Amino acid sequence: MHGILPRLSRRLRVLCLVVVVLTTLAILRQSDLFLPWRYPKPHDSKANPQPQPQPQPQRTLELPPEYTSRPSSDGYWCQERFGVKFLENVRDSSVSYCAHSSQSFNCFWSTTTNERRDAMCYGVGAVYDADISRFRLGCQLRDLSSEEIEKGTPKVPDSLTQYWYETGPGNIVEHNMVLDATNSVETPRATTILVKREGTSNLWHSMMELMSLSWTLDALQMSINPRTQSPYLSPAAASSTQLVFADEHEDGPFIDMWKLFTKMPIRRLHELTRSEPATNLIIPFSGGSNTLWQGDWVDLDCRESALVRAFASRVLQHFNIATPARGNTGVVNAKFIHRGGFRKLINETELIESVKKAVPHIRLEIVDFAKFSIAEQFKMVRETDLLVGVHGAGLTHIMFLPPGSAVVEILPSGFAHRGFRNLAQMLGHDYFRAHAKMHGDASGESQWQFDAVEIEEHRLVDLLHNATRSLFNNGSGF
Repeated sequence: MHGILPRLSRRLRVLCLVVVVLTTLAILRQSDLFLPWRYPKPHDSKANPQPQPQPQPQRTLELPPEYTSRPSSDGYWCQERFGVKFLENVRDSSVSYCAHSSQSFNCFWSTTTNERRDAMCYGVGAVYDADISRFRLGCQLRDLSSEEIEKGTPKVPDSLTQYWYETGPGNIVEHNMVLDATNSVETPRATTILVKREGTSNLWHSMMELMSLSWTLDALQMSINPRTQSPYLSPAAASSTQLVFADEHEDGPFIDMWKLFTKMPIRRLHELTRSEPATNLIIPFSGGSNTLWQGDWVDLDCRESALVRAFASRVLQHFNIATPARGNTGVVNAKFIHRGGFRKLINETELIESVKKAVPHIRLEIVDFAKFSIAEQFKMVRETDLLVGVHGAGLTHIMFLPPGSAVVEILPSGFAHRGFRNLAQMLGHDYFRAHAKMHGDASGESQWQFDAVEIEEHRLVDLLHNATRSLFNNGSGF
């Protein structure tokens, strides 16, 4: 009897403990203190709507192989305009502008200037309507949330900027697209890059457009499409990507440059037919938004540009142009850019002959680039150590000079443009400049865009002598 009572009392104590635990659990389960991941509370979908799915963390994608991984010593202002930081900022700026059911129109934003916000956009499953010569994109434009409005998210299509020569995403969306909520989002079987060019005759303007498109495609390769959880662009899309011009300009002398971006034939918008397959649409950054337009009236302290270097590398590879070795020849290969229209150098031939006689170790020739194909121009520039010219689009070739070259720019009197100086510095080239007297028209009025310029012989000789000496002193292998 005495042995049984202790055993009963222990059982009673255990029983009481179990009752207490179960009672406590029942109370907690009715409160918000219970662990939700273990026993979720019943959910009333009407009284408590399901929260919207949170965006997935941004996957970090590698830069295209043309970009070097070396760290930049430039400040943030320079890096976000001319370095890979530009691409990273664009990648992180993506906004979907359609209702959740479609998510077929995304835009990416660049905010490198206080004057405007530049955009490039990507549409999914558009169909070409031959009756109105526009692409129809199934998209119910949504209202921005209060949080988006508070942080300044641009609206579409209102904030899609239009640029000079009626270019830019704003112009494309207004005149070449229809965002139609009644259209379904078709399954795309192609990708179309839709571009409206500024013109075809100015190398600098064309190069700004080409670079902007190149950087657009880079940013899309680095960005995850929320619909597919894969990059917007991949190497596999190259075979089904076409370039369509929304302008009526002729091919022009730089048409082969545009073939850098697609293996398919370049087409015009009016050439498309009713049988076009559904396509994804890329509306690239405009040439007018190119960051090389920024700060070109002041001396910038930017000394690197991964963006320009990567683009130049692609162009040279596209045309299969190698960089010849300098080989310690003791001779500087120099080219003076002849201008056939406005802003000619007076007594050009005589001045160049004087330089050749006065400056040792220089092989200087006058070149009219307009007489050569763009591929031939690049080949000549890649064999050039010293590029000389009056301010103009021909100096765009600075970006294709071999490493460690030099540039001489002759500017009209009082003209303070710094764009070519800044570009040369970002690519590591020595830069020299001088201002020359302008010769106005019969009325004596001067206009830098048109006037011929005149520079004294001794000044030009000194200028090229100093440039040549710098090449021998900078370790470039002469």
